[in-house]
Amino acid sequence: VDKVIVSTAHERGALQRLYHAPEEKVCVVPAGVDLALFRPGDQRAARRRLGLDGHCTLLYVGRLEPIKGLEVLIHTLSVLEAPRAVRLLVVGGDEHNEEYGKLKSLAQQLAIEDKVEFLGILDHKLLPLYYQAADICVVPSYYESFGLVALEAMACGTPVVASRVAGLQTIVRDNRSGYLVPWHCPDSFADRLEVLLANDALRESMGKEAYNIAMEMGWDRT
Repeated sequence: VDKVIVSTAHERGALQRLYHAPEEKVCVVPAGVDLALFRPGDQRAARRRLGLDGHCTLLYVGRLEPIKGLEVLIHTLSVLEAPRAVRLLVVGGDEHNEEYGKLKSLAQQLAIEDKVEFLGILDHKLLPLYYQAADICVVPSYYESFGLVALEAMACGTPVVASRVAGLQTIVRDNRSGYLVPWHCPDSFADRLEVLLANDALRESMGKEAYNIAMEMGWDRT
């Protein structure tokens, strides 16, 4: 081929290391986000539409697969100490998915099934409403080639707490637009989430910075 296009420098390095792709043929072009669709909105209005008033709201969006690390987030919810009741919204997958049953059972075993709501697959155009309503978007993946969910959340002005893995490090700016967690353990995620949930001003500041970063990653620029 004449060119191989990848989303991150990490992917470029992997292709060179694992497949001996010639360096001059591999070009990094980050993916982009639809800034007309994913944009900030009135959080209170979004919460009212979704019936979320009074809760601290965490949001997960993605496939239900082990590599996505959702079981870490469910364990995190069981040890989380927050100023108000916490609800985790899970967007993606359905009851026909094998991982769905495992995750539901895990929530029951941890006695937090009332705190986790599995919403299934939603229309793509509804996603901005959920990002706008959430206090924090959590991306606990073990691997991401890019991490589009994090970018969509940031474009909506929502701070992100994510795993410190290659794809997500390209998007999330640690201590600026959210936090990058270096270990896949519940206590580490809980520590970062508790800081944000307890500090409205910090959460708002990080949300604004997240939006500013996302503005530089629209599809027009890509």
